[in-house]
Amino acid sequence: MNILILGAGGLGCELLKNVSMMVIRQEIQVNKITIIDMDTIELTNLNRQFMFTDEDIGLNKSEVAAKYISNKFKKMVNVVPIVQDLTLLNKEFYQDFQLILSGLDSVEARRYVNQICVQIAYESQFNSIIPLIDGGLESLKGHVKLIIPGVTACWECSISTLPTQGTTENSTGPKIGNVPLCTIATNPRSIEHVIEHVYIKALENSDKDKDKQNFYLHENWDQDDNVIKRLFRECEERAIRYNIPRDQLTIHHMLGIMKRIIPNVCTTNAMIAAECCMELYKIYNDLIDFEGEPKNFLMMNGNRGQFYYKFTYQRDPRCPVCNIIP
Repeated sequence: MNILILGAGGLGCELLKNVSMMVIRQEIQVNKITIIDMDTIELTNLNRQFMFTDEDIGLNKSEVAAKYISNKFKKMVNVVPIVQDLTLLNKEFYQDFQLILSGLDSVEARRYVNQICVQIAYESQFNSIIPLIDGGLESLKGHVKLIIPGVTACWECSISTLPTQGTTENSTGPKIGNVPLCTIATNPRSIEHVIEHVYIKALENSDKDKDKQNFYLHENWDQDDNVIKRLFRECEERAIRYNIPRDQLTIHHMLGIMKRIIPNVCTTNAMIAAECCMELYKIYNDLIDFEGEPKNFLMMNGNRGQFYYKFTYQRDPRCPVCNIIP
């Protein structure tokens, strides 16, 4: 079996570690684990992406993660890294895998891979079905979605369950919303990525220079015009550097994003990755009753105690992706 892991961030590192240990313990037999990520390692990643160290900053995440596993397990696990935007890879690439584990923080990338899996199943008349196990998290909350094209709901069927991003109406200004922080991309793809990066770097500088004059993210920084102008100028400069459109970049939008950044929690990463790999184990050992209604959706909430809920999420007959499947 060939397994594809999408993302080498906080969740992706946990997925790679778990799958590698399952191979070492001979719980599953895997010919190749491919891990794909287009980003490079930053200082802010190190609090939760345990495969990386200070010396790895600036290097490609997938390559460092693959090297870590190779060194840790003495090349007993075959891990192939790919540094590329996964939405640029065609259907033929994905057909090489028997199962896909997703640790992505991008909605569009998830939608793309989901569509590819449904397309492969449909065009092969279900002779080739690639299970997609999607993990996602936001601070102390998380989910696991098991997607079997033609059997369960696809990823697109449940898109309405995602937290609203950029669509919450604010009475005093433009539409703003929560922006989950999983990684700060070195190849930013939106103005939100730009704002996140500037904010995190400002926090780092503030922590380092607490007793110096250039400590500018003080307790009431969002009420200080000089601080706000400086942050806005840095956002403009970074957006220009990476050719990111600035039509949505306003001071109000910037503050809305910065004050709503949701931190990533390493414990949640580990728990969601464990649940994803449990689904992998059950698929591999034929422990899921696909003739009935398999419980394909898990919700976790650790904000107050520990809440787990697993249930069957039904296919949406109006889904624009999987409605081609009878």
